[in-house]
Amino acid sequence: KPLFLACGIFKPHSPFFAPKKYHRGMENVRPPPRLADDWKDLPDGARILMGNTKWFWNGMTKLDRRLPGSFDRFVQAYAACCVFADTQLGRVLDALDASPRRGRTIVVLWSDHGFHLGEKNHIEKFALWEKSNHVPFIVVAPGVTGEGERCQRPVDLSVIYPTLLELSGLPGAKCDGLSALPLLRDPDCEWKQPALMTYGRGNHAVRSERWRYIRYADGSEELYDHTIDPHEWRNVAGSPEWEAVKAEHRAWLPAKEAVAVSNLKR
Repeated sequence: KPLFLACGIFKPHSPFFAPKKYHRGMENVRPPPRLADDWKDLPDGARILMGNTKWFWNGMTKLDRRLPGSFDRFVQAYAACCVFADTQLGRVLDALDASPRRGRTIVVLWSDHGFHLGEKNHIEKFALWEKSNHVPFIVVAPGVTGEGERCQRPVDLSVIYPTLLELSGLPGAKCDGLSALPLLRDPDCEWKQPALMTYGRGNHAVRSERWRYIRYADGSEELYDHTIDPHEWRNVAGSPEWEAVKAEHRAWLPAKEAVAVSNLKR
């Protein structure tokens, strides 16, 4: 009979605890590249939005000064948790491969957010930059996807539900997202819709194949050219030559937003 299985793997969420064996071999893992003055070209909107989370990076640098090597060990513990999570995923997939359902099961893997490990003087998520929003997204659909194929078209997670409906032959539904089935069949096919991200009312990012455009609630902007700036070290939003690029991406921003929840604890 038809079967749906949702499997949530908690790690590498903090705290970065994993069994001891997963920490072996992590001694050579180092923090990712970081630009010391990366905040010099950030607009006011970014500084306002990131103000509530600056304590994490400030606390880490203060700890590393008091106990040298703490930051390295923090990153290494994160890597150990990633290996631990990968291993648990492998257990699930090994069980599927050993079952009669192997050749007729659709597998979709994704995560909820990315994670900064010091890039842009930031730790954790809570941002509209690439690292906070770039997630694993893997689809295996027997008879549809090719082995080992990769697609460079940016999509956001609103594609998951309509894609699963279409792959499963179920009735469609009215969704903001589009089915990504055309990309699963042909990773190089035309795909006009960029990925849209939101963090807090009025703060949005649009990601096309080349660009990440960010507009904050105060109207200030960031723009990064990922063909030459994968680390997002140079904000070119203030360059007049890219006004048309900003306008093209700005057109994808939501015209209407939901009213903010007054008390998230209720």
